[in-house]
Amino acid sequence: MGAPVLVEDDGRLDPLGVAIEELKAGVIPITVKRKKS
Repeated sequence: MGAPVLVEDDGRLDPLGVAIEELKAGVIPITVKRKKS
């Protein structure tokens, strides 16, 4: 989608894997909130 990678680039091409690593590192520019059911 053209967004820059915000974690160390290890040659990974899987967008979901990159997003998960960014989430774990806490560097994504959004806030994830879970709704309690």
